[in-house]
Amino acid sequence: MKKLLANIGGKVAALADDIASYNDSTRYGSTSKPTGPGPGSVPGVKSASTGRDVDAGAVLDPVLEHLLRNVRSRHVRQHFARTPATEYTQLREVTIQVATFNVAGKKPPPGLKLDDWLGAGPATGGMRGRWPPGAATTTAVGANGGDGPDMLAVGFAEIVPLSAGNVMGVWGSLHVDAWDRCLAVYLNGEEWATQRYGPSAPAAAGQAAAGATAATLLDTKWHGGGGAADAAPGTLNGSSATAICTGGGANPRSYSKVSAAGVTGGSSVQVDQEYVQVASKQLVGVYLSVWVRRKLLPEIRGVQVTTVATGFGGYLGNKGAVAARMRLYDSSLVFVASHLTAGEAEGDELRRNADMHEILRRAIFTSAPDGGGAVAMTAASAALISASLGPGHWPSSTSGITDHDLVIWVGDLNYRISTVPSAGTTASLAAGTTGEVRPMGQLGLTDADVRAAIRTGRLDLLLAADQLNRERAAGRVFQGWHEGRLTFLPTYKFKMGTHVYNGDDLTPSGSAGSLTAAAAMPTAAAFAAPPSGEGDDGDSGAAAGPGGTAADPEKHKRRTPAWCDRILWWTRTGLRNQQTHQTHPSPPHAVAGHGASGTATGPTVAPGLRQLAYWRGELTVSDHKPVAAAFVAEVVSYDRRRIEGVLEAGMRAVDLMQESLRPRVTVEPVVLEAGEWVALGRPIPMRVHLTNTGTVEAIFHFVPPPHPGRRGLGDKFGLDDETPPLPPWLVAMPAEGVVAPGESCEITLTVLVEGGAGGAAAQLSDERPSSSSTASSPPLTHGSLDSIVILRVEDSGDKFISIGGRYRRSFLGMSLEALSRLGSRPPLGLLEAVELAEHLGLGRTKQELEGAPVAADDGSTDDGTVDPPKEVRALVSELLGNSAAALRVPGILVDSAALVLARAGHDDVAAAAAAAAQASPAATIGGGEEAAAAAAIQPTSLEAQRALLRQLEPLRLILDAGGRVPPGTDPHDVAAMLLLWCGQLPYPLIPAAAADAAAAAPPASPAEAAALLRRLCSPLQLAVVSELLRLLRAALEPAAADLNGLTAARLAAAAAAWWMPPLPAGAVAGASSAQRSLLTLLIAGGDASSSWPLE
Repeated sequence: MKKLLANIGGKVAALADDIASYNDSTRYGSTSKPTGPGPGSVPGVKSASTGRDVDAGAVLDPVLEHLLRNVRSRHVRQHFARTPATEYTQLREVTIQVATFNVAGKKPPPGLKLDDWLGAGPATGGMRGRWPPGAATTTAVGANGGDGPDMLAVGFAEIVPLSAGNVMGVWGSLHVDAWDRCLAVYLNGEEWATQRYGPSAPAAAGQAAAGATAATLLDTKWHGGGGAADAAPGTLNGSSATAICTGGGANPRSYSKVSAAGVTGGSSVQVDQEYVQVASKQLVGVYLSVWVRRKLLPEIRGVQVTTVATGFGGYLGNKGAVAARMRLYDSSLVFVASHLTAGEAEGDELRRNADMHEILRRAIFTSAPDGGGAVAMTAASAALISASLGPGHWPSSTSGITDHDLVIWVGDLNYRISTVPSAGTTASLAAGTTGEVRPMGQLGLTDADVRAAIRTGRLDLLLAADQLNRERAAGRVFQGWHEGRLTFLPTYKFKMGTHVYNGDDLTPSGSAGSLTAAAAMPTAAAFAAPPSGEGDDGDSGAAAGPGGTAADPEKHKRRTPAWCDRILWWTRTGLRNQQTHQTHPSPPHAVAGHGASGTATGPTVAPGLRQLAYWRGELTVSDHKPVAAAFVAEVVSYDRRRIEGVLEAGMRAVDLMQESLRPRVTVEPVVLEAGEWVALGRPIPMRVHLTNTGTVEAIFHFVPPPHPGRRGLGDKFGLDDETPPLPPWLVAMPAEGVVAPGESCEITLTVLVEGGAGGAAAQLSDERPSSSSTASSPPLTHGSLDSIVILRVEDSGDKFISIGGRYRRSFLGMSLEALSRLGSRPPLGLLEAVELAEHLGLGRTKQELEGAPVAADDGSTDDGTVDPPKEVRALVSELLGNSAAALRVPGILVDSAALVLARAGHDDVAAAAAAAAQASPAATIGGGEEAAAAAAIQPTSLEAQRALLRQLEPLRLILDAGGRVPPGTDPHDVAAMLLLWCGQLPYPLIPAAAADAAAAAPPASPAEAAALLRRLCSPLQLAVVSELLRLLRAALEPAAADLNGLTAARLAAAAAAWWMPPLPAGAVAGASSAQRSLLTLLIAGGDASSSWPLE
């Protein structure tokens, strides 16, 4: 057994080293950065987005930078930076409830009600006028307060059993779904939850025994001690009484609260009052679920999640944290849920301190290129909702937890009450009947002292010995953080199914969470024996009185009671952290003044948190009691209308002060003509000269045109405009710059229409109704390049440059749908193609066009079936014609594109590889290496496709005019044109969803591969793929394969390079081979005479 454990330990250590290299924050760059007070100032800092000075002593936060990015004048921005933030900033109050629960790896039992933890549920109207739970008045939460929180964030620990399989492997989502459903029932009612999560599952037989076994293994393997308490029969919902010390007082601000209460009764709520999940993330046993009232959703943006594992070896997920951030109005808010190192031995608190510091060091948020989070969420519904909320305009660099305005940290922090062995202390606290206690010496309390203090209500002694309080006071952990006063009994460790601490023989009568109730009772009468049959492990639970003794059936699970489960908060300013309850214990429901942990003087607009209540729940599902807290968050909201007013005032001030210092700039010419014969892939450069005749430098850049048809706040200054400054077919070099006084600058505007993803060819090729259509003129038009671009010169007038021209479309770059709508019509008329060839200097092609025959009917049908575009059918027919003679050419299809470029001196590396492959077509190498080599020589890059397009331009013009492939055309040219057509499509021929599905779960047979494509491809895509598969199968017929040297693996590799989207950075190993395997199965799934298996 020892040898087995040693082997397992060695493997775990090796895996921990691998995870450490992945989890290290240095992979993302340093997260330490200066933090500022939001709208405040930081001396000598430049704009993070533009690099230009905002002011000599001010820097704007990312939200303001985004709002002001289109303000043309740096002087106006400087005026704005000097304006007090109170002029354009409001404080919005949002109510937040947070909670934490270590559920000991158990799913919620059927019918579990969360009211004894979170308060009366909103779904039944139970919170109406009575939130937070136990508050004597609702004035602390605003004029419309008391109707429930606007946000609910719940952190779970041990949501799955911390078994070796869960920690080392892939954990399931059944427990997460079960607890999310329980939250949904609590917030929105059973009907709402059933629609989204399905009906509640019945209780499983033997559930308690299975839970007991899992809990025992959990503690044995991962905590190094006795197992967790087993599930016991008895009441699971627990007592409904809780001790909450809250305060009242007048609300210092009146505001229009976002989430006014209003319920319809029964099990449902009004639509704008229902809650939706916006964040969901699981790290083994740690899970964070964040819910928001639907009415508040428009004010939330940029939701992202991240995780940090700090478990075995410092990097396994049995311990760690999950964090979620979001932009609430215009302030940043972070929720953290964690589970820190367990253990009550001396020095274990230092390991917990280390966990906390590791979480702060390694928990980083990184935005993906599209503005979303780089870490995926657990619940698909939360991912969809958060993605629909829009970007949070986060800084481009990575951000740590404390790089945000407000942070609330919940979880099983596992800090204990410092104790010493019984032999090292004086008489027990429980000795005698007077209730007198000895002063706590340097040795601390014994376990008996702790239990006696609980019975007598002397929690002040326990708080003094609380490890978290001691470590915070010593400055070793959570420096600058705040926690409300603990007025409830310790939350750990209980016999499951009861309110009895492990190691106690008696149970308290009344609320286990009420300190005052416990203190008011005589010591000997504060507890009563538990009912028979409710003891853990099925034992009696009967015990002797205070003076007697009784056997403890859970002696091996005995733990000194402790406040393991905590809630802390932090703000960037550190001054606006308040709690409404007093700094000393007070009776439940007493109204206390606003005791602030810091005093803010003068007017301020800094975000802040004010705690309203901090209480313990009384569920008995676990050996922990859940904890919850209520807050009012004061968050910043920038008034766009007032910002425009400040900017207008700045413009007037700048006009008066700097009229003589404005740049004087001339632009020539202001009318540019690209011509009526713009062709695909042919750049047309046009030059503009910018001359500065003034006495100050001129800073210029291009801006998007205004939207006169759009109405709304922020339009005048383009505050929320995401439009690119130039059309997608126009490139400016340079796009921005500085012109010194008396100097000139030449700007080159290049018209370049390209196909492929991100190209403009598909958009310009779409036919649109003509504004001047008549009975004698075509009703549709396409290809117009007429537009106006705006060159903005800061502190001067905008310069408008008119561009005209027309793009002559090609079947290359058009979408499948546009080609299908053309039917038998060619993209270009014959005369149009002839004149285009003349303008492009293709005299020989012009002659071929003038004598080219029109392509004959190639098999398209009118029976309602979907056919590939006629150009694709023409190219395939050319390669299959004459008994497929073209397919006997060595290297056809696989080496064709590289060979075409080699003839023109392009792409020497790929051409050399193709030439080598052609010289030895029968050479055999390993299947994987063979496929990789075939994929490597495909010239699919943007530059290579541009060169290939130029080489195949004559053939392209003939096909655009509806002509046949000229006799004698090199088969490699025809094959390369077919591949280039795939690469020029505006979207991949095989969509990303199909490629990703094949990479994640490679099909095992041709039938599975065909089913995957039929499920995820459009009918047009299926028709084209079927036609191309017919060609590839013909190339593998024995008569052709003996001469061309092709194999199914090489053909699949070449096709995958042109048909599928490129793999993203960080794709899993083997993804490319899995995608090639999909095409290999499809090629092998039929013969050249059929389109099976896609038909």
